Amino acid sequence: MKKFSIVSMCVFSLMCLNLSCKEPTPVPRANVNFTTPIYSNHLANPGGYEYFSGAIRGLIVYRFDLQTFYAYDRACSYDWEAGGYVSINDSIPFQLICGKCQSAYSISGGYPMGDVKAEAPLRQYNATLIDDFNLRVYN
Repeated sequence: MKKFSIVSMCVFSLMCLNLSCKEPTPVPRANVNFTTPIYSNHLANPGGYEYFSGAIRGLIVYRFDLQTFYAYDRACSYDWEAGGYVSINDSIPFQLICGKCQSAYSISGGYPMGDVKAEAPLRQYNATLIDDFNLRVYN
């Protein structure tokens, strides 16, 4: 019984190591580190968003509620190498869509939605309020 426990623990540990090393998205990690005032752009209210330069195909920052912001690389996880990038889908709330392959992603988590070509999520970055007026986006 003891051997089984040790073997099981080793197998479980190896599986965890393999899973933790795998990147969730094929979009490369870019160096992102900037601060933006939320009241000088469209991030002042929930539902607001703003596009920024940087990362692989630019960034989109979305304000979900008073405290929650989501920041994603605009590079589509399916066709980023061919120039695919996402934008806010104005016809469907809380959704980003790639104009090239039509893959749709959830604004809260960046995961593909529905029957689309993309299987991996968007590259996400940290977005934290520094104070009541400034947001830091970083990795």
